[in-house]
Amino acid sequence: MADYVADGPVHESPEWGLYHLSEHLEDHSIRHCIAGDAIISILGYPLVVCDLYLAVADEQLEDALTVILQQGCQQTGGRDCYVDKKATIAPLGWPGYRLTSSELLPATVMLVPASFWHMDLSVSSLSENTFLHPTTQCRFPKRLFYLDALVNAIVDGALKPGWNILVSGYFEMKYHYLLACLSPDTLIGLPPEDRFFVDLYGRLLPPSTRQKVCFNQQQIRHGLMTVEDAWKSIPRKALEFDALQRKIRNHG
Repeated sequence: MADYVADGPVHESPEWGLYHLSEHLEDHSIRHCIAGDAIISILGYPLVVCDLYLAVADEQLEDALTVILQQGCQQTGGRDCYVDKKATIAPLGWPGYRLTSSELLPATVMLVPASFWHMDLSVSSLSENTFLHPTTQCRFPKRLFYLDALVNAIVDGALKPGWNILVSGYFEMKYHYLLACLSPDTLIGLPPEDRFFVDLYGRLLPPSTRQKVCFNQQQIRHGLMTVEDAWKSIPRKALEFDALQRKIRNHG
């Protein structure tokens, strides 16, 4: 693909019946893009795509539902594995609509508001943030835009009380998968706050320090803290512990 190194032709993928739904949305000028497991699967990870996540411009969500229903899909309930009864934000799991059909089973389609994915799919930003697959009409997010969205979703989940921890865990898992697919040269293009986050979030840090990493990411983004000061605020003992664990692993 233009912005990723795909493992093989998308239209030859076992999940092409799912990806093809993106083309239908594109045909109806629905601003959207593929997200979640589908991207990781295309990049070569041995994942079974149980849900095709389609991030849809919030104001076009109902239109997207109509289009997918016209393809023979029916609405179905959300997955119980994402229900977090203690949460006040998305306690029932993913917002939006979940659909399936006899042709897609056991997989389903998730139409989720783009704002929940922290994606800007506005008219003015769609072509800048997404692209069409060169041999299909499937729309994908550009890699740094997608990584930035995942970072912001993780940060939001960490800093806002009441977030659904199961959905947050999904964002975090996709973040780590995607990061493993990107070269160091690619990451140079990230904004300073995201580079700070990427440099630290994957380390073995205590929960309080990881929380500080998320807080500092937001502070840098809003111009309230420099990257240098953000690094200085990270406890030295936490970084030393991480360095020790890495040394043990490397010599294990």
